[in-house]
Amino acid sequence: MRFAGRSIVITGAGSGIGRATAIRFAVEGAAVAAVDIDGYAVRSLADELQQEGLACRAYEADISNRADVDRFVTATLTAFKKIDFLFNNAGVEFVSPLADTTDEAWDKVLDTNLKGTFMVTRACLASMIESGGGCIINNASDAGLRGIRVNAAYSTSKAGVIHLTKSIALDYGKYNIRCNCLCPGCIKTPLCERFNAEVGARHGKTGEEVLQEFVEANIPMMRVGLAEEVASVVAFLCSEDGRYISGATIPVDGGLTAGM
Repeated sequence: MRFAGRSIVITGAGSGIGRATAIRFAVEGAAVAAVDIDGYAVRSLADELQQEGLACRAYEADISNRADVDRFVTATLTAFKKIDFLFNNAGVEFVSPLADTTDEAWDKVLDTNLKGTFMVTRACLASMIESGGGCIINNASDAGLRGIRVNAAYSTSKAGVIHLTKSIALDYGKYNIRCNCLCPGCIKTPLCERFNAEVGARHGKTGEEVLQEFVEANIPMMRVGLAEEVASVVAFLCSEDGRYISGATIPVDGGLTAGM
């Protein structure tokens, strides 16, 4: 029970990587504040964990809305008294080249992926400082490490998350707060499935066809990753085993970004 007596806020916890991470931390003893814009999904997760005797509270919220952020952070502190870990995982995608990206679409992606990460982190920092430290994990993407076609807003937002991570690590290390960034590649999640379906539609192919072609051409390990494999890295970084890692950008991508 590595995380007994600890608490974690996980955004985007209703599905994919966030859900897998919530389960992992709950099983390892943490009290989990599971946040998602999909209220049904996050309540279902909390019910499932509570039935197993594990600690999880569900919060339906939009992380691009400051009032929502302040509300669920305040509720978490009331319930758990402190926040030890934060996993900024929530995000949205938008498949489009720059010239076809509307102001509204650009703002939605940046407001969620980058500004939302900023606002949630800011809201949690005071508790971490007061309690003597903490660990923040930001979920970026391989799209933040390199350009990706028809992905201008998403790639830009994720590149911003990487540099926000470094700023947090620099400014708050003196408070015993570590901050690291994950850059998952092709992971079996609803977001990845939607992305490939939209790309496929532009080329008269199915999402499954597009993904398989991409995997065979670009991923040395020749397979898609699992949400649980990303969750295991989050758990490592938050554990004592990762206690001297901060400001790092870690690909979790089967070798995708290792080179051409």
